[in-house]
Amino acid sequence: MEQLKVHKLNPSIGARIEGFDPRAQIDAETWLLLSKAFDDHGMLVFRGIDLEPAMQHRIVEVLHAGGDVEAATNSDKGRFSLVSNKEPDGGAPYGRLLFHTDMMWSEIPQQVASLYAVEALQPSVPTVYTSTTHAWKTLPKELKARVEGLHARHESGQQGRGNTDHEAELIQPKWDRLRDTITPVAQPHPRTGEMMLYVCEQQTREIVELPKKESDELLDALFAHLYRPECMLEHHWRTGDFVAWDNQVAQHGRPFLASKGAARTLRKIHAPADLIRQAVRGPSYDRAM
Repeated sequence: MEQLKVHKLNPSIGARIEGFDPRAQIDAETWLLLSKAFDDHGMLVFRGIDLEPAMQHRIVEVLHAGGDVEAATNSDKGRFSLVSNKEPDGGAPYGRLLFHTDMMWSEIPQQVASLYAVEALQPSVPTVYTSTTHAWKTLPKELKARVEGLHARHESGQQGRGNTDHEAELIQPKWDRLRDTITPVAQPHPRTGEMMLYVCEQQTREIVELPKKESDELLDALFAHLYRPECMLEHHWRTGDFVAWDNQVAQHGRPFLASKGAARTLRKIHAPADLIRQAVRGPSYDRAM
């Protein structure tokens, strides 16, 4: 494979990879280069590639293993879910998605998430990313001092924080039972050790040590910093695009998507697949090729 080129996309997050052919023989040096770019930038963008589910699994498993090909399990290579406004079983088929970390409410380790555009007709609604590690690095000293030793509770489903005029646009998931977890507001990334500002507008419900008013005020201040426009990276989908991101470093969200709008079908695959399926236990992930 020719030497890969890594193009930084935003000061806070993201890099575009050129010269990667998923159908070619990929050597250990290439995997390590991809892994380093992944850790350096939090998310990788590949434009216009032909990617089968098995190879999508392979890429995210190797990235999750830090570039160690032997440690990558490459399990469940025929399984995936779809995010789609056209497919009958497609998840999140319409509406706006607040910024979130997938399954922040569950007891799961760091993971890699990915989307591949099976079909993305134009105009296509983008996915928007922001970085929790960059947010912590640039957090004002006063806010860092305020969150020291504090913990956040994260709940399943949309929290509906923010402008209530848009609440009708939000997808409102229904769960058989409430799922939640409590984590430090500031915590190190399990693989890189970088500190993350670990709260999100979709799933973080409260700062557990504070009264509600103080908790809401502090979360609003943290969200205002985390979701600054200059720190956002919008990926405008085209058919054949592939994006992989560190699920704890890169939060993602989406503007309003119309169910009757242009077809937008994205194949979603996580690593490690077994742990994700145990946490979700949903039928959509078991959709086979």
